[in-house]
Amino acid sequence: MTQVSVASPLRLATDAGLDAVRAGGNAIDAALATAAVLTVAYPASCAIGGDLLALVREPDGRTTFIDASGRALLATDPDAVRSKHSEMPIHGPLPVTVPGMVGGWSALADHGAALPWRDLLAAAEEAAASGFPVSAGLAESIAGTIPTLGAFPDLAAVLCPGGMPLVAGQTMRQPALARTLGVLADAGPSALYDGQLSAALCAGLSERGVPMTRNDLRDFRVEEAAPLHVDVDGWQVLAGRPSSQAYLVLRLLGLLNTFDATDPDTAIHRRLPAHQLARAFLRVSEERDAILADPRFMTQSVEDLLTPAALQKLADDVIADDGTRTRHGTPSAHPDGDTVAVVAADDEGRSVSLIQSLFHGFGSLILEPSTGMLMHDRGACFVLDPRSPNVLAPGKRPLHTLSPVLAQSLETPDSDRLVVGTMGGHVQPQILTQVFSRLMAGDSAQQAVGAPRFTVGAWEADDAADMLNVESDIDPSMLHELDAYSGPRTMLASHDSRVGHAHAISVTGSGAETRLDAGSDPRADG
Repeated sequence: MTQVSVASPLRLATDAGLDAVRAGGNAIDAALATAAVLTVAYPASCAIGGDLLALVREPDGRTTFIDASGRALLATDPDAVRSKHSEMPIHGPLPVTVPGMVGGWSALADHGAALPWRDLLAAAEEAAASGFPVSAGLAESIAGTIPTLGAFPDLAAVLCPGGMPLVAGQTMRQPALARTLGVLADAGPSALYDGQLSAALCAGLSERGVPMTRNDLRDFRVEEAAPLHVDVDGWQVLAGRPSSQAYLVLRLLGLLNTFDATDPDTAIHRRLPAHQLARAFLRVSEERDAILADPRFMTQSVEDLLTPAALQKLADDVIADDGTRTRHGTPSAHPDGDTVAVVAADDEGRSVSLIQSLFHGFGSLILEPSTGMLMHDRGACFVLDPRSPNVLAPGKRPLHTLSPVLAQSLETPDSDRLVVGTMGGHVQPQILTQVFSRLMAGDSAQQAVGAPRFTVGAWEADDAADMLNVESDIDPSMLHELDAYSGPRTMLASHDSRVGHAHAISVTGSGAETRLDAGSDPRADG
């Protein structure tokens, strides 16, 4: 039997992945079975009405970026949206984009899944039909969304059966979703994009003000490409391409790699004083908001930002930054309840970093009742400023926060690998930089994801764009260094979701000597 490790934010889902391994599956099967159950049992964070981005490494070392993000609907009228809104809304019909997740699962399976497609969805279908115990994290998300559910009775019927919100330990059932998963299991992804599910979904969404048509679904295509990469401390780090913001992980690790290590056992993120790393976080976030978009509309090449000269310039700019220059707004996105990461690896050379999402908690809040599909609000990542490359337009992909990243040793790429993923909205690159840094310094996977961390960026809608969020148990020396950061600060409790839910696997050795070390973030329900 293939030796496989998998980690996710929910034990129920991880168990489904391990069951797939026991049935003869590999890392790809484990990731897919886990991801499918999460769309049922973690609906605040992901659903089959959402998106997926992934990196998959195959036994021959080839790594592929899978972009299964959806485009804005063909009926989108930016001027009409602009006439009523100063920025994109996060709930209701307007931010709904084409759902890409199911297509992404299929693309990932095509890279070497060992089990039949139907088997990969079986546990998810069963969980939706028979029910599952509501986790503490889901119960918290349900309680938090109650004030907004009055205008969304279809979702309210699922979250509040009998008129009362589900609480931790109670059973949630989704019979309509179970039927949809059964159709997908039998007929494959085409059932959604050009089959019996597409008509029902579009009809139901139309009644709820979402102008999705069967042409929107038929036109959907998963895009695949070689990932971006930089070399850092003896590792080749690989990341998804735009419109994913994952390239920022390469920018940040590449920046840190320009500084010499005084102690080779020190994590790479400690090569800069913490206040300067915080300013680096803010600087690259501002860069992202200015340039990142659907790659067909970008005017800046991210490859040009990853050259040694560009990384050295970033380092020089960070060192010269005294914290007094004008700061621009950063899009606000609650990391809690918007995304899940699944990581998997096996002893045959496969690695999977899979991120799937609804964006905000429960996405758009629109649930199409005949299919049970909850729709994402990824279109909220668009802006309405016509001067921006990320301006809303029909058939266009928005700037994307999902950030799949992998790494492999430059010296022994077939034996030493790192697989990391996180939720965290716009601060995912900051979280990933800190986790990768610790892994590269020799921390175990659990130590790396459980260690205290900090992020920079707005949390609530009225937060400052340069808000510093710091877990209270962070190393005192780092806390002292952060005193030199000029922006506002929020001190968080230990293991606070505002610094994300990260999961990691460190792979050493090969064949019978392979060791798989997995870690699941204690900030999640995993």
